[in-house]
Parts: sequence; C-alpha cells; structure tokens
Amino acid sequence: MRHAIARLAATLFILLFSMGAVPAADVENAAPMDLVIPGAPARFLDLARHFVPDLDGGDSGYVGHKLVEIRHLGGPDYANGDAEAYGFYDVAHVMTKVDGKDRMLVLFDFAQAAPAAQGVAVLALYDMAGTRPELLDAADIGFDAGTVFFDQALLPVGDGANVVLTLSSHFNSSQNYAVQSMIMVRNDRLELIDNITLLGERSCGLDRQQTIAYAANPADGKPYAPIKVTVTDTAAAIEEECAELKPSDLGTRQIKATYAWDKAKGRYLPDTDALARLERENESRF
Repeated sequence: MRHAIARLAATLFILLFSMGAVPAADVENAAPMDLVIPGAPARFLDLARHFVPDLDGGDSGYVGHKLVEIRHLGGPDYANGDAEAYGFYDVAHVMTKVDGKDRMLVLFDFAQAAPAAQGVAVLALYDMAGTRPELLDAADIGFDAGTVFFDQALLPVGDGANVVLTLSSHFNSSQNYAVQSMIMVRNDRLELIDNITLLGERSCGLDRQQTIAYAANPADGKPYAPIKVTVTDTAAAIEEECAELKPSDLGTRQIKATYAWDKAKGRYLPDTDALARLERENESRF
C-alpha cells in the first residue's frame, strides 16, 4: 500500500521528537468501507468520493478518473490534477482540537495509476458534532510521491491548538528524499507554516542521514507557542569507496530554526533562513 511504502521511506532516515509529556496523537488507518462514526451511514469511501466522485472498486483497491478542483497548500505552482486515474487503498485519520473545538483530520492519499513525482494527497478537516461528518476545509498537501502523517501527527502549541505534521517522500537505490510539512489549523482552515526538505544518501564511501526534531511548550502559547526545529546532519564513512573523502566531509552538525507566531501577519515565521539554505544544499546533491 502507498501509505506503507511512504512510511518505510521515512523511517529510513527521519526521526521525530516532541517536547513535554504530551502523548502521541492516535493516528488510525481505516478501510474505505469502514464507517466514520459507528452507527451512522457515512463511510470513508463516501468522504473520499467528495474529491474523486467516480471512485469504484473493492478489496483490491478503488480507482477513479475525476478529481475535483482543490487548492494546493503550497500554492498554485503545486497544482496537480492531470493524472488519468487516481487510486485509493486506505485512509488515515486523527482527532484534534481547533480553537478548542473537537475536529477530525482525514488524509486521503490518492495514488496515481502511473508513477508520479508528486502524488495527490488531500488533507480534510471535519466537524464531528452531528450525525454525519461536516467538511470544513480541504487542501492537497502532496509534495512528493507519497504522503503520510507522522507517528505523532500533532504538535500541541497552545490551549486547544495543534500543528499538524506530515511527510511526503520517495526513495531510490541510494537516496531518500522527504518534504516535512508543518500545517496550522486555525479558524477551521488549513494553512501551511513551512516545508523542510531532508535527504538521506549512501554511496561513494559516505552514509549521510538527516533527522528532524520538534519542540513546543503549549504553556508558552500566547496565543501559540514557538516551535523549535532542529535538523541533525550526520555524515559517516563506509567501506565502499569510489571517491576521496576529506575530513571536512564527515561529522555531525545541527541546523536550527525557531518559528514564532507573528500576530500582525497572522502566521508563524522563522528567525533564520538556515533551513532554506539546507534545502538548497540538499538539492545540489540530488
């Protein structure tokens, strides 16, 4: 399944931490025919058909050919809806708080029938107060081939407020690529905070791994706590040799940034461009 492949790629070199005694959010996977609310008529397949209306299939998976127009959280440059077919195998969901209200986030990863550099992954926000889920907002959050929630999908940043953490990734024989997204849910609307691009590689005598750590103390939320992001880049020598390594090529370093809430602009902003510079450095190794 596409979720499993993406998660396998992620676990090869991504490590997630959160600060404080906050339990991991319970991300659950469901089959398309599972009921969203026990005893209610809505199935996850019904929710998915809001985005791909002609989804049809069975135990081996569902396929549809029509994708409704939906904004991409990364902006119009990421718009992605020209595939001939969209698959649907399983769905991940997690309960959250938005401005203190109970909500459900559902991640639909619609795998294209043919391999694609950027898959369609719809993150949808629902109000669960009634007998049927009410769609409040949705956006495509696919930045790479496959997209999943992190094992701890929610980072608490205030009283009744969470940041959503997702991962888009793919891999080949020697490199793993990941786009880590931080998503704010405010006023029942999804907003992209930032993407962080990470790289893992093993070739020519070098094993490079990049891990990411998040820290936020909800008690510091006024209204939202600062988010501290640390990427640890570790380069070690391996037995395989096809290039001469210099001592400066090896070792461990940390790249840090703190995202603080800017009340005037109504969004999180980083205090440095260090992570953007790391992204450019990683892209030079692709």
